Amino acid sequence: MNTLDQTESNNAIFALFKGPSGAGKSVGALSFPNPYVFDFDHKMPAIARKHFPGKSIEYDTYDDIDPLASKLTGWLNNRDCPYETVIFDSITALVRIIMNSIAAAKGESTPQMLKNMKSTRGGKMPELMGYDYYNAEVRFIDWILSAAKILFSRPELPRNIIFTAHITEIRSKPDIATKLVTVTRSIMALGNKAPAMIPQEFDEVYMFGTEEMGGMDGSESSIHHIMSTQTEGEDDAKTAFNLARRTDFTKKNLYDLLMAQIRGSEMFV
Repeated sequence: MNTLDQTESNNAIFALFKGPSGAGKSVGALSFPNPYVFDFDHKMPAIARKHFPGKSIEYDTYDDIDPLASKLTGWLNNRDCPYETVIFDSITALVRIIMNSIAAAKGESTPQMLKNMKSTRGGKMPELMGYDYYNAEVRFIDWILSAAKILFSRPELPRNIIFTAHITEIRSKPDIATKLVTVTRSIMALGNKAPAMIPQEFDEVYMFGTEEMGGMDGSESSIHHIMSTQTEGEDDAKTAFNLARRTDFTKKNLYDLLMAQIRGSEMFV
């Protein structure tokens, strides 16, 4: 391969869409062509029908890691993925599915764990989740990311792969000397390793948010959906493409806006 060989495949996107709930991550992802959705958040089909009426979008909802692993393994082994875009929505909900699947395999359902806590004698509180849970979280997410990269690197479909992730604010304890509290924003997960690991696996990390605009001239203000490709404050973002720092995709097709920027046919600010 040679970096000077410019082909249509150079416009394919392997990206992490992150942001708070309602920021437009899923809507932006669903704007991509011929998508299949691993629906961990159980938001389909309502969100698709609301924002893309008439568009054919295939999906499955998942409550266990086994059918998810089977679907991905089938595409890897048979090289027969029929979708141009594959969406994992969201990593945050996937973590919950991983933990529930491990608990079920160990026979440690949440009601059973709470029952065991009440019956504990001697004043020793049992640990709700041991090391094996957090280890499984990191290992399974790493496996999914690796499988998705293999699919993405092949010449056949899929061409675009998108992971979405919810974020949360983390406040440190006050510094003893300065009394300052540090506020950071991180991907929501149970352990500490996965949130730190996940963004490092992507060249494309886009931050989604909303802004209220208008209303200065007496007109009614409106909420706009913004996608950022550069770090702003506590929100990390990055891109290897020639993308605008901020893209307003309110009532617009995000995929079309991104492709126009990548191909250099139009500029957006």
